[in-house]
Amino acid sequence: MPGPGVAAAGIGSLVAVSVMVGLTAGCTASPEGIGGAVASDPPHEASERAAVASPAPLPDIPRHSAALEDQPTAPPEPTRLEVPALGIDVAVRPVGLDGQGRMGLLDDPAIAAWYRWGPAPASASGSTVIAAHVDSLTYDVLPFARLKDAAPGTEVVVTDAAGERRAYAVDSVQVIEKADVDWDAAFDRSGAPRLTLVTCGGDFDHADRRYLSNVVVTAIPLA
Repeated sequence: MPGPGVAAAGIGSLVAVSVMVGLTAGCTASPEGIGGAVASDPPHEASERAAVASPAPLPDIPRHSAALEDQPTAPPEPTRLEVPALGIDVAVRPVGLDGQGRMGLLDDPAIAAWYRWGPAPASASGSTVIAAHVDSLTYDVLPFARLKDAAPGTEVVVTDAAGERRAYAVDSVQVIEKADVDWDAAFDRSGAPRLTLVTCGGDFDHADRRYLSNVVVTAIPLA
């Protein structure tokens, strides 16, 4: 399953100002009278004046402390997911990316995976992504296989490491061919908080031994 893209840090830049000073010669007044030819500026004096000229104003660059004690506390990770109406009750563990740059899944397909570099249930914005296999040769059909039957309004409950339970209501259930899934939207870190559940589904390719689609469930927090 493709992974998200990564966030970029802003870098401030300084602007250097180059000054060119021309030297000219001509007739000007002098204590001795009219007609003496003098240079308007000796080279070393022109260079000194350029060096002390007022620099161009620097851009207003936001500054943030990098001290660890000044960083916001990360919200607790999800540890359990329940969909009572479908008989789903699974443990959830954090994961990153696999060797192909996709969201990794756990060796035990009966445990769901939470994308640890994205929002958590307590985050103020963005999509909390939890995914799991639909079945396996060892474990047979797994709990997330029932997600395709979730009707709009179905309650989903996520418990986090702090013991807080958050309830969501299913907003949409989509079965989308893998090549057409909008992964940017699924892993979006902006917008209203929401829960995105992902598993495989649709037709099964027996030659390649893989499902051709993904089931993507979007749920929104209940008040």
